[in-house]
Amino acid sequence: MTETGSPDLDKKLASLLDVADALLRGEFTQEGVEIPDAEGLLPQLAKKINIMIVNLRNVEMPLSSASEAAPELVNRANSVAELMSQSTDEVLNKSDRLTELADSITHMLDNPEADCTEVVIGVKEKLNSMKAATYDIIASQSYQDVARQKMEGIIKDLTQLRDWLLEALIVLNIRKDGSEENVKKKVQLLQEVKETKTPELLKQDLVDDLLAEFGF
Repeated sequence: MTETGSPDLDKKLASLLDVADALLRGEFTQEGVEIPDAEGLLPQLAKKINIMIVNLRNVEMPLSSASEAAPELVNRANSVAELMSQSTDEVLNKSDRLTELADSITHMLDNPEADCTEVVIGVKEKLNSMKAATYDIIASQSYQDVARQKMEGIIKDLTQLRDWLLEALIVLNIRKDGSEENVKKKVQLLQEVKETKTPELLKQDLVDDLLAEFGF
Protein backbone atom coordinates (compact mmCIF):
# COMPACT_ATOMS: atom_id res chain seq x y z
CA MET A 1 0.00 0.00 0.00
CA THR A 2 1.22 3.50 -0.82
CA GLU A 3 2.49 5.49 2.13
CA THR A 4 -0.25 7.98 2.96
CA GLY A 5 2.13 10.28 4.75
CA SER A 6 4.52 10.96 1.80
CA PRO A 7 5.13 14.64 0.98
CA ASP A 8 4.27 14.06 -2.69
CA LEU A 9 0.91 12.54 -1.83
CA ASP A 10 0.14 15.26 0.71
CA LYS A 11 0.89 17.89 -1.95
CA LYS A 12 -1.36 16.20 -4.49
CA LEU A 13 -4.22 15.84 -2.01
CA ALA A 14 -3.90 19.47 -0.90
CA SER A 15 -3.99 20.62 -4.53
CA LEU A 16 -7.09 18.56 -5.26
CA LEU A 17 -8.90 19.86 -2.19
CA ASP A 18 -8.01 23.45 -3.14
CA VAL A 19 -9.66 22.88 -6.50
CA ALA A 20 -12.72 21.43 -4.74
CA ASP A 21 -13.00 24.54 -2.57
CA ALA A 22 -12.68 26.75 -5.66
CA LEU A 23 -15.52 24.82 -7.27
CA LEU A 24 -17.77 25.41 -4.28
CA ARG A 25 -16.97 29.14 -4.32
CA GLY A 26 -17.75 29.31 -8.03
CA GLU A 27 -14.19 30.43 -8.75
CA PHE A 28 -13.04 27.42 -10.73
CA THR A 29 -11.71 27.88 -14.26
CA GLN A 30 -9.74 25.24 -16.11
CA GLU A 31 -7.35 27.78 -17.58
CA GLY A 32 -4.18 27.90 -15.56
CA VAL A 33 -5.36 25.25 -13.11
CA GLU A 34 -3.23 22.14 -12.89
CA ILE A 35 -5.11 19.14 -11.57
CA PRO A 36 -2.63 16.47 -10.41
CA ASP A 37 -2.53 13.28 -12.44
CA ALA A 38 -3.44 10.95 -9.58
CA GLU A 39 -6.19 8.79 -11.08
CA GLY A 40 -4.27 5.60 -10.41
CA LEU A 41 -3.52 6.49 -6.79
CA LEU A 42 -6.60 8.10 -5.28
CA PRO A 43 -9.20 5.56 -6.46
CA GLN A 44 -7.12 2.80 -4.86
CA LEU A 45 -6.91 4.70 -1.57
CA ALA A 46 -10.59 5.59 -1.71
CA LYS A 47 -11.53 1.99 -2.40
CA LYS A 48 -9.51 0.68 0.55
CA ILE A 49 -10.90 3.29 2.94
CA ASN A 50 -14.41 2.72 1.62
CA ILE A 51 -14.11 -1.03 2.23
CA MET A 52 -12.88 -0.49 5.78
CA ILE A 53 -15.69 1.94 6.63
CA VAL A 54 -18.26 -0.57 5.40
CA ASN A 55 -16.60 -3.37 7.39
CA LEU A 56 -16.38 -1.33 10.60
CA ARG A 57 -20.05 -0.37 10.33
CA ASN A 58 -20.96 -4.04 10.15
CA VAL A 59 -20.89 -5.25 13.77
CA GLU A 60 -20.65 -8.86 12.64
CA MET A 61 -17.54 -8.26 10.52
CA PRO A 62 -14.33 -9.38 12.31
CA LEU A 63 -11.93 -6.56 13.04
CA SER A 64 -9.14 -8.59 11.49
CA SER A 65 -10.96 -8.55 8.14
CA ALA A 66 -11.49 -4.82 8.31
CA SER A 67 -7.85 -4.26 9.20
CA GLU A 68 -6.69 -5.98 6.02
CA ALA A 69 -8.12 -3.03 4.06
CA ALA A 70 -5.96 -0.51 5.94
CA PRO A 71 -2.93 -2.05 7.70
CA GLU A 72 -1.95 1.23 9.37
CA LEU A 73 -4.96 0.86 11.69
CA VAL A 74 -4.20 -2.73 12.72
CA ASN A 75 -2.74 -1.79 16.10
CA ARG A 76 -5.67 0.48 17.02
CA ALA A 77 -8.23 -2.06 15.87
CA ASN A 78 -6.47 -4.90 17.65
CA SER A 79 -6.36 -2.91 20.90
CA VAL A 80 -10.10 -2.34 20.67
CA ALA A 81 -10.72 -6.01 19.98
CA GLU A 82 -8.53 -7.06 22.90
CA LEU A 83 -10.25 -4.64 25.26
CA MET A 84 -13.69 -5.87 24.26
CA SER A 85 -12.60 -9.50 24.55
CA GLN A 86 -11.16 -9.02 28.03
CA SER A 87 -14.23 -7.22 29.34
CA THR A 88 -16.54 -9.83 27.81
CA ASP A 89 -14.59 -12.66 29.47
CA GLU A 90 -14.74 -10.78 32.78
CA VAL A 91 -18.51 -10.40 32.55
CA LEU A 92 -18.96 -14.10 31.73
CA ASN A 93 -16.70 -15.19 34.61
CA LYS A 94 -18.43 -12.96 37.13
CA SER A 95 -21.84 -14.10 35.89
CA ASP A 96 -20.82 -17.70 36.53
CA ARG A 97 -19.66 -16.65 40.00
CA LEU A 98 -23.03 -15.01 40.70
CA THR A 99 -24.82 -18.20 39.67
CA GLU A 100 -22.63 -20.27 41.99
CA LEU A 101 -23.28 -17.92 44.92
CA ALA A 102 -27.04 -17.93 44.28
CA ASP A 103 -27.04 -21.73 44.20
CA SER A 104 -25.06 -21.80 47.45
CA ILE A 105 -27.57 -19.49 49.16
CA THR A 106 -30.45 -21.63 47.93
CA HIS A 107 -28.77 -24.76 49.31
CA MET A 108 -28.19 -23.09 52.68
CA LEU A 109 -31.82 -21.97 52.94
CA ASP A 110 -33.14 -25.37 51.89
CA ASN A 111 -31.20 -27.21 54.59
CA PRO A 112 -33.72 -27.92 57.41
CA GLU A 113 -31.00 -28.92 59.84
CA ALA A 114 -28.96 -25.73 59.49
CA ASP A 115 -28.61 -23.35 62.41
CA CYS A 116 -30.53 -20.13 61.73
CA THR A 117 -27.74 -17.89 63.00
CA GLU A 118 -25.17 -19.63 60.84
CA VAL A 119 -27.48 -19.42 57.84
CA VAL A 120 -27.95 -15.66 58.30
CA ILE A 121 -24.20 -15.10 58.60
CA GLY A 122 -23.52 -17.31 55.59
CA VAL A 123 -26.15 -15.58 53.46
CA LYS A 124 -24.75 -12.16 54.34
CA GLU A 125 -21.27 -13.29 53.28
CA LYS A 126 -22.61 -14.66 49.99
CA LEU A 127 -24.58 -11.47 49.35
CA ASN A 128 -21.45 -9.38 49.91
CA SER A 129 -19.60 -11.56 47.40
CA MET A 130 -22.48 -11.17 44.95
CA LYS A 131 -22.38 -7.41 45.38
CA ALA A 132 -18.64 -7.37 44.65
CA ALA A 133 -19.13 -9.50 41.53
CA THR A 134 -21.89 -7.15 40.38
CA TYR A 135 -19.59 -4.15 40.75
CA ASP A 136 -16.98 -5.99 38.70
CA ILE A 137 -19.52 -6.58 35.95
CA ILE A 138 -20.44 -2.88 35.94
CA ALA A 139 -16.75 -1.99 35.67
CA SER A 140 -16.30 -4.42 32.79
CA GLN A 141 -19.25 -2.88 30.99
CA SER A 142 -17.58 0.52 31.31
CA TYR A 143 -14.50 -0.93 29.58
CA GLN A 144 -16.73 -2.08 26.74
CA ASP A 145 -18.06 1.47 26.51
CA VAL A 146 -14.48 2.72 26.22
CA ALA A 147 -13.90 0.20 23.42
CA ARG A 148 -17.05 1.41 21.68
CA GLN A 149 -15.85 5.01 21.90
CA LYS A 150 -12.48 4.01 20.43
CA MET A 151 -14.22 2.25 17.56
CA GLU A 152 -16.39 5.31 16.95
CA GLY A 153 -13.21 7.39 16.83
CA ILE A 154 -11.71 5.10 14.18
CA ILE A 155 -14.90 5.29 12.10
CA LYS A 156 -14.96 9.09 12.44
CA ASP A 157 -11.34 9.35 11.23
CA LEU A 158 -11.99 7.06 8.29
CA THR A 159 -15.18 8.88 7.37
CA GLN A 160 -13.27 12.17 7.24
CA LEU A 161 -10.65 10.57 5.01
CA ARG A 162 -13.41 9.14 2.83
CA ASP A 163 -15.00 12.58 2.43
CA TRP A 164 -11.67 14.18 1.49
CA LEU A 165 -10.98 11.50 -1.10
CA LEU A 166 -14.53 11.82 -2.37
CA GLU A 167 -13.86 15.49 -3.05
CA ALA A 168 -10.61 14.56 -4.80
CA LEU A 169 -12.36 11.99 -6.99
CA ILE A 170 -14.94 14.58 -8.03
CA VAL A 171 -12.18 16.96 -9.08
CA LEU A 172 -10.36 14.21 -10.96
CA ASN A 173 -13.57 13.41 -12.82
CA ILE A 174 -13.67 17.03 -14.00
CA ARG A 175 -10.14 16.51 -15.32
CA LYS A 176 -11.56 13.72 -17.50
CA ASP A 177 -14.69 15.67 -18.51
CA GLY A 178 -14.47 19.45 -18.22
CA SER A 179 -17.82 20.20 -19.87
CA GLU A 180 -19.99 22.85 -18.23
CA GLU A 181 -22.72 20.28 -17.60
CA ASN A 182 -20.34 17.91 -15.83
CA VAL A 183 -18.79 20.71 -13.75
CA LYS A 184 -22.25 21.79 -12.55
CA LYS A 185 -23.09 18.19 -11.69
CA LYS A 186 -19.89 17.74 -9.73
CA VAL A 187 -20.37 21.02 -7.85
CA GLN A 188 -23.73 19.68 -6.72
CA LEU A 189 -22.06 16.47 -5.58
CA LEU A 190 -19.47 18.47 -3.64
CA GLN A 191 -22.24 20.38 -1.89
CA GLU A 192 -23.86 17.09 -0.88
CA VAL A 193 -20.54 15.83 0.47
CA LYS A 194 -19.99 19.03 2.46
CA GLU A 195 -23.55 19.01 3.81
CA THR A 196 -23.43 17.50 7.30
CA LYS A 197 -27.10 16.55 7.10
CA THR A 198 -26.52 14.35 4.05
CA PRO A 199 -27.33 10.77 5.17
CA GLU A 200 -24.33 8.45 5.40
CA LEU A 201 -26.04 5.95 3.10
CA LEU A 202 -26.31 8.63 0.41
CA LYS A 203 -22.64 9.50 0.80
CA GLN A 204 -21.86 5.79 0.51
CA ASP A 205 -23.80 5.70 -2.76
CA LEU A 206 -21.81 8.71 -4.01
CA VAL A 207 -18.56 6.91 -3.23
CA ASP A 208 -19.69 3.77 -5.05
CA ASP A 209 -20.85 5.75 -8.10
CA LEU A 210 -17.60 7.73 -8.32
CA LEU A 211 -15.46 4.63 -7.94
CA ALA A 212 -17.50 3.02 -10.71
CA GLU A 213 -16.69 5.96 -12.99
CA PHE A 214 -13.01 5.13 -12.51
CA GLY A 215 -13.64 1.46 -13.23
CA PHE A 216 -13.53 0.18 -9.63
